[in-house]
Amino acid sequence: MDILVLEGDGIGPEITAATLRVLDAVSKAFDLDLRFENLLIGLGSLKSFGTTFPPQTLEAAREADSIILRPVSHNDYLPVAQGGINPSGALRRGLDLYANIRPARTRPGLCSTLR
Repeated sequence: MDILVLEGDGIGPEITAATLRVLDAVSKAFDLDLRFENLLIGLGSLKSFGTTFPPQTLEAAREADSIILRPVSHNDYLPVAQGGINPSGALRRGLDLYANIRPARTRPGLCSTLR
Protein backbone atom coordinates (compact mmCIF):
# COMPACT_ATOMS: atom_id res chain seq x y z
CA MET A 1 0.00 0.00 0.00
CA ASP A 2 1.40 3.39 -1.03
CA ILE A 3 0.65 6.12 1.51
CA LEU A 4 1.19 9.81 0.81
CA VAL A 5 2.29 11.67 3.94
CA LEU A 6 1.62 15.41 4.16
CA GLU A 7 3.10 16.66 7.44
CA GLY A 8 1.56 20.12 7.50
CA ASP A 9 2.39 22.85 9.98
CA GLY A 10 2.66 23.40 13.73
CA ILE A 11 2.51 20.06 15.52
CA GLY A 12 2.04 18.22 12.21
CA PRO A 13 5.65 17.02 11.85
CA GLU A 14 5.76 15.85 15.48
CA ILE A 15 2.57 13.79 15.33
CA THR A 16 3.44 12.55 11.84
CA ALA A 17 6.70 11.10 13.16
CA ALA A 18 4.81 9.27 15.92
CA THR A 19 2.15 8.07 13.47
CA LEU A 20 4.77 6.69 11.10
CA ARG A 21 6.56 4.82 13.91
CA VAL A 22 3.28 3.11 14.80
CA LEU A 23 2.39 2.34 11.18
CA ASP A 24 5.89 0.97 10.53
CA ALA A 25 5.59 -1.36 13.53
CA VAL A 26 2.12 -2.51 12.43
CA SER A 27 3.34 -3.02 8.87
CA LYS A 28 6.19 -5.22 10.07
CA ALA A 29 4.04 -7.14 12.58
CA PHE A 30 1.33 -7.93 10.04
CA ASP A 31 3.45 -8.02 6.87
CA LEU A 32 1.42 -5.19 5.28
CA ASP A 33 4.17 -3.75 3.05
CA LEU A 34 3.22 -0.13 3.77
CA ARG A 35 5.28 2.36 1.74
CA PHE A 36 5.42 6.08 2.54
CA GLU A 37 6.07 9.10 0.34
CA ASN A 38 6.52 12.42 2.13
CA LEU A 39 5.68 15.66 0.36
CA LEU A 40 5.95 19.17 1.67
CA ILE A 41 2.78 21.25 2.12
CA GLY A 42 1.88 24.31 4.17
CA LEU A 43 4.22 27.04 5.30
CA GLY A 44 7.36 25.04 4.48
CA SER A 45 6.09 24.47 0.96
CA LEU A 46 5.20 28.16 0.63
CA LYS A 47 8.79 29.06 1.50
CA SER A 48 10.28 26.45 -0.88
CA PHE A 49 7.83 26.50 -3.78
CA GLY A 50 5.80 29.71 -3.45
CA THR A 51 2.59 27.82 -2.68
CA THR A 52 1.23 25.88 0.28
CA PHE A 53 -0.09 23.18 -2.06
CA PRO A 54 2.08 22.47 -5.14
CA PRO A 55 0.29 20.94 -8.16
CA GLN A 56 2.44 17.77 -7.98
CA THR A 57 0.97 17.09 -4.54
CA LEU A 58 -2.52 16.64 -5.98
CA GLU A 59 -1.17 14.26 -8.63
CA ALA A 60 0.65 12.23 -5.96
CA ALA A 61 -2.59 12.11 -3.95
CA ARG A 62 -4.44 10.70 -6.96
CA GLU A 63 -1.82 7.96 -7.31
CA ALA A 64 -1.65 7.03 -3.61
CA ASP A 65 -3.71 4.29 -1.97
CA SER A 66 -4.10 6.43 1.13
CA ILE A 67 -3.21 9.89 2.44
CA ILE A 68 -2.11 11.04 5.86
CA LEU A 69 -2.87 14.75 6.12
CA ARG A 70 -1.72 16.45 9.29
CA PRO A 71 -2.76 19.80 10.76
CA VAL A 72 -2.17 22.90 8.68
CA SER A 73 -2.11 26.54 9.74
CA HIS A 74 -4.35 27.80 6.94
CA ASN A 75 -5.43 30.81 9.04
CA ASP A 76 -1.78 31.96 8.90
CA TYR A 77 -1.47 31.55 5.11
CA LEU A 78 -1.19 34.38 2.65
CA PRO A 79 -4.20 35.00 0.38
CA VAL A 80 -4.77 32.32 -2.29
CA ALA A 81 -3.54 34.70 -5.00
CA GLN A 82 -0.20 34.76 -3.18
CA GLY A 83 0.06 30.96 -2.85
CA GLY A 84 -1.86 30.42 0.41
CA ILE A 85 -4.01 27.47 -0.64
CA ASN A 86 -5.76 25.41 2.06
CA PRO A 87 -4.38 21.89 1.44
CA SER A 88 -7.40 20.15 2.97
CA GLY A 89 -9.84 22.00 0.74
CA ALA A 90 -7.63 21.58 -2.32
CA LEU A 91 -7.48 17.82 -1.73
CA ARG A 92 -11.25 17.55 -1.32
CA ARG A 93 -11.93 19.54 -4.49
CA GLY A 94 -9.13 17.89 -6.49
CA LEU A 95 -10.14 14.36 -5.50
CA ASP A 96 -13.89 15.07 -5.79
CA LEU A 97 -14.48 14.31 -2.12
CA TYR A 98 -17.73 15.87 -0.97
CA ALA A 99 -17.42 14.96 2.71
CA ASN A 100 -14.68 14.59 5.27
CA ILE A 101 -15.33 10.90 5.99
CA ARG A 102 -12.62 8.72 7.48
CA PRO A 103 -13.39 5.09 6.72
CA ALA A 104 -11.70 2.43 8.79
CA ARG A 105 -11.44 -1.32 8.80
CA THR A 106 -9.81 -3.75 11.12
CA ARG A 107 -7.22 -6.34 10.26
CA PRO A 108 -7.37 -9.97 11.38
CA GLY A 109 -5.74 -10.37 14.76
CA LEU A 110 -6.46 -6.84 15.97
CA CYS A 111 -9.13 -6.12 18.58
CA SER A 112 -11.84 -3.69 17.59
CA THR A 113 -14.92 -2.08 19.04
CA LEU A 114 -16.21 -1.39 15.52
CA ARG A 115 -19.29 -3.34 14.66
